[in-house]
Amino acid sequence: MKLVTKAVLAVLPLALAAATMTLADSSGTAGAWQQRRMEKLQSTLGLSDDQTSTIQGAFSADQDSRRQLHSQLRQAMSDLNQSALSGDDTAVVQGKSAAAQQIFGQLLDLQAQRLAKIGAVLNADQRKAFAQMKSGGWKGHSPGGVNPPQS
Repeated sequence: MKLVTKAVLAVLPLALAAATMTLADSSGTAGAWQQRRMEKLQSTLGLSDDQTSTIQGAFSADQDSRRQLHSQLRQAMSDLNQSALSGDDTAVVQGKSAAAQQIFGQLLDLQAQRLAKIGAVLNADQRKAFAQMKSGGWKGHSPGGVNPPQS
């Protein structure tokens, strides 16, 4: 049973990250949120129209894949939780954990590809500012829009 608990605890950060990403991607006013995000990026980073267009394309290019993977991850996490709570064999729980981790890895790969596309069109100062925004220099976002940098 300790292995089952460890497996569930090992995947808990994946569940939290998936829930956060899903909330960010599933807003009822996704179009408006995406527009505000791009306006905020354009004003904060001083993006040209070409840069803004390229970045918007990078965000949009894998949107369907991300949504599908988020859905798969939610299901995999649900399966894992049910399996662990039901007292399934450790090997079964570990298999479900591995499946969830594999899907999360695919999401991370998509994110890395998207960030590489974005980084390619930014100058050094813009990349630094963008990295700070992505690493918590901003306190996240809300359905009402992107929160400004905190001083």
